[in-house]
Amino acid sequence: MRGGAPVARLDDLGAGEARVVQAFRHWCDGPQGLATFGPALKARFGPRRAAAALSGLDTCCRIVTGHARRPLARHSANCPCVGGDEAAFARLCASAAAGEREDAMLIACLLVRADMAGALAAAAEVAGLALAVCDTTPEEATGRPGAQPRGAAGARWH
Repeated sequence: MRGGAPVARLDDLGAGEARVVQAFRHWCDGPQGLATFGPALKARFGPRRAAAALSGLDTCCRIVTGHARRPLARHSANCPCVGGDEAAFARLCASAAAGEREDAMLIACLLVRADMAGALAAAAEVAGLALAVCDTTPEEATGRPGAQPRGAAGARWH
């Protein structure tokens, strides 16, 4: 199936992107998956922040799965591999959370119909901030060396 081929391992991703992949997998597993993932979020962020993260995740996942250009592929919750669709979704959330709106829109256009790309990018910002950035640095959240928060001058790659 397209989009399911492994492109990375969870260990290769930044902490925030790995959390987004795990959250997406658990969301796709339905209430059972969220029953597993929700308590872990509560333990890490507290009940209020966890509720906001789950709400943002739900909105984002409903848009990406409901308006996808094709069925999205994912790996099981315990799989160490990251598929292409999962990597794109994680990158979308990390880019949006980092304020890289143009990049987020480009990625959103790859995943969903053009008329839904803006809504997905906005939802990804909320989900990404809650899941990826709330306890990490921009570099950890995006997996990019030298990543800077929105508004920072220039981009340092090395």
